[in-house]
This record gives sequence, C-alpha cells and structure tokens, in this order.
Amino acid sequence: MNLTGIKIQEMVRNTRERLEADFSKLGTKIHRFPRGLRGVNERYIVPSFVSLGPYHHGSPHLRETEELKHAAAHYLCEKSGRSVEEVYGKILSIGTEARSCYADGAVAKFTDAEFAVMMFLDGCYLLHYMDMDYQYALLYNRMTLSTGPCMLRDMFLLENQLPWLILEALTDFFMPYPAYYIVIGLAKNFDITPQYLSDSDSNGARVSVDELKIYRPPHLLGLLRYHLIGDMTGKDHTHSLTCSSLASSATELAEIGIKLTANSKTWFADMSMQRDPILCGQLSLAPLFINDANACWLVNMAAYEACVSSTTPADGFVISSYISILAMLVDKKEDVHELRTKHLVNSFFSTHELLVFFKDLARHMRLGYRYFVITEKIEMFKRERPVRIAVHRFVYNNFKTIITVLSVAGVLAGIFRTLMSLKQHQP
Repeated sequence: MNLTGIKIQEMVRNTRERLEADFSKLGTKIHRFPRGLRGVNERYIVPSFVSLGPYHHGSPHLRETEELKHAAAHYLCEKSGRSVEEVYGKILSIGTEARSCYADGAVAKFTDAEFAVMMFLDGCYLLHYMDMDYQYALLYNRMTLSTGPCMLRDMFLLENQLPWLILEALTDFFMPYPAYYIVIGLAKNFDITPQYLSDSDSNGARVSVDELKIYRPPHLLGLLRYHLIGDMTGKDHTHSLTCSSLASSATELAEIGIKLTANSKTWFADMSMQRDPILCGQLSLAPLFINDANACWLVNMAAYEACVSSTTPADGFVISSYISILAMLVDKKEDVHELRTKHLVNSFFSTHELLVFFKDLARHMRLGYRYFVITEKIEMFKRERPVRIAVHRFVYNNFKTIITVLSVAGVLAGIFRTLMSLKQHQP
C-alpha cells in the first residue's frame, strides 16, 4: 500500500473512532434541534426571553435578561448564606465536564472562566424561577408575573438546556428539595391523571418518585420526558410489522365502527387498539391538555427523541408516535371537534389552530414503532370485517334517514292499526 493509501486508511479509521466515541455519549449530550424537524415554527426552537447555555448566548433579542441573571445569582447566594465565590468555584471545578455535554463547537469561543460564569448565572436564574420565590419583588415580577409563559417555553427548549450536573450542584447550595419535584409539578400541565402528584406507585404515573431519585437525566427536558413515559422504549415489540401508514381520520374511524376513548387512568403517550368479537373496535389514547407552553414541550421532546434514539424496531420515538396518531386522526375541523367531544384533547387553542399544529408538526415527524402498531391494527380491523364495516358505515351515514323512515313507518303502522280497529267495531 502506498503512502497516500496509508494516510487515507488512517484518516477514515480515526474519523470513525472519533464519531463512535462521540456517539457513545449520545444520551448525555445537549443537542442542536435536528435538521429533519427544522420546518416547524421557529418559536419552538429559539428562546423568546432567556438564553440558557451557549447555543443562543449573546442573541440580541435576549440581552435584556442578562442583568436579571446577575440579580438572581446574588439573591440566591445572599439568601442561602453562601458566598458568590464559593458557588462559582464549584461550577468552575466541574466546568470541563459540563463543556463536554454540548454537541457542537459552540463552547469553543468561551474560555474556561467565561463558560463557568455562564453556567453559574444561567443555572442560578433557572433555579430561582423553578423555585417560584416571590419574596424578591423585582425578580418575581420580571421572571414570573410578566414573562412566566415565555419562561415555561424557554426552559424546555432542546437548544436551551443546561447540563444536569450544573443544576445538581446548584441545587445542593440553594434548594431544600431535588429539582425533579418541580418537574413533577410542571408535568401536571399535561393533565394525565387525577392523582398525578401522589407518591404512590399505583396512581397511574409511569415513573415513581423512587425511580426519579436514581435517574440521572442529561438535562431538564430529558427528565420531563422520562417522567412522562419512563421505560416505554424497548417494550411491547413482540411482533413484526408491515409498516402500514395509511391514515384514518376520526370521522372515518367512527364510520367503520372504531370508537375513540380517553384512558381514564393511564400513562402519557400510551395508546391501544382493541376489537370486540362482534362488530366494534376501540382506539384508546391518553388525554392531552395542550396550551402554548406544553405544545412547545411536545415538539422539543419529539426533537430530543430524534437526537438520541438509535435502535429499530424498539425505538425511542414514543412522543413522536403519539403526536403522529393525533395528527392522523385530524383531517378537518370536524375531526378536531370529535377529539374534543371524546375528551382526548383539551385546549385553549381554536379548532383551526389545533388542526394546523398537529398537521404541520406531523409533516416533519418520524413515524415511530407505536404508530405503526396502531395503524396496522386499524388496517387489520378493516381487512377482517368488510361486510360488518359496510353495514356499520351505511347505518352511520344514513342514521337520520333510517330514523325518519322508521318513524314514518311507525306512524303509518299506527294509522293502519287504528283504521283496522275502527273497521272491526263497525256494525
């Protein structure tokens, strides 16, 4: 082998080894928003009020928040009785490990000291907001009362995350309880189960508090997703799929005899398709409350899945599958109304806004394993019951006419019986 060949071989081998080493740390990284989902609304990607971490640090529209970070850091240190130098020193000592959590070269422009200052200020600011401390009127007004919805969006953006080890270190200084308790409370915004905050393992929550205690997420967004779905990835993959992706709207499912129902006590993103032996089927989904904040969370959890999932068919596209099924069900406003009527979706969004949200998002979404499981079961239902479906569709689409005809027939039968009765009584 000539010299050029040796250099090429060494180059490709070294590149592969570097990529594999980086890939082995996939779950610990703070990723950029994946290119495949970049067609979604930019408000779900770029922070609107505060930058957390290096990706959007220094953006002109976020600069006014920087002074608030200083005030939050000073207030937390003063309140806790810890000096700024002590807390900053701790962050500086773990700065190298924190730098390695970011997925691209965005940290290269910061010195170690500059990076530690950014982590210190951003982390203090985030923890102060999460603690909802209303004693300091300036910060409570600027961070919560006037910009609370913006903060709820920004803190769970994929590109706006801080390494968990930073939050963990600061929590030890400033908070009497672990950060995951706050995430548990915020997750209630999805309105999953009535007893969602209970510590009981039997309350319907996918992950118990004990499991959260030992789980080490890469960041807050990862913790939110884990709390909502737990170890759903890699389970229930017991049969091969034909990968059918034929769409069936809520209206079509109603026509063929598949009822939509909301799970009364289930885990977020769970869904099932059941068939009774005679005629009907039932598609059961976890109910969803959606507003501007948790619409953003859904998008970014799906983006996070696209970054870290690496196996097929036992993939990690759980949130993506759930969103894709909801998008499949809505082709027109009547379908959205059906989801509202069945209490599958609750929202302050208008019917049109919900339709646009799900359809626009699904265009860029990877179809996960659970999506194919459900659509295959729907297609199997159609293939195995053509006659019964035809009868059900006819009755469903002509129900009013049938009722009218039966009513007229009933009236005519009544008149006929009356006439016959009168005739029998005639002399």
